[in-house]
Amino acid sequence: MANINIKNKKLPVPFLALAVYLIALVAIFVVSFKVIGVPIAAVGTFVVLEALLAALLAKIPLWVHGLVFIGEIVAGAFFGKVLFMVLMALVYAGAVCMLFLLTKDYE
Repeated sequence: MANINIKNKKLPVPFLALAVYLIALVAIFVVSFKVIGVPIAAVGTFVVLEALLAALLAKIPLWVHGLVFIGEIVAGAFFGKVLFMVLMALVYAGAVCMLFLLTKDYE
C-alpha cells in the first residue's frame, strides 16, 4: 500500500483520501441544505444513491462514468436544480475515485 511518511509514521494514501472525501461530503451536505435549500433527508438519500451507483458501475470503462456525470448535470438542468446535481455529480466522481483507491492492489 502506498504510504506517506509524516514524522516517521506511515499514513496510507487511500485512508488519507477517504478523510478528505468525508470532509468534502460534510461540506456538500451543508451547502445543499443551507444554501440551496434542499431538505437534509433528500441530500442524504442522493448521497447514498450516488455511492450505490458508483459501486454498481465500478467495473465499466471510464468514459461511461463521464456520461453518467454529464447525465446527472443534464437531469439537474431539466429539474431546475443544476447546482445541487453538480454537487451530486462530484459526490459520484469522488465515490468512483475512492473505490479505485481502496480496491487497487498496492505493493
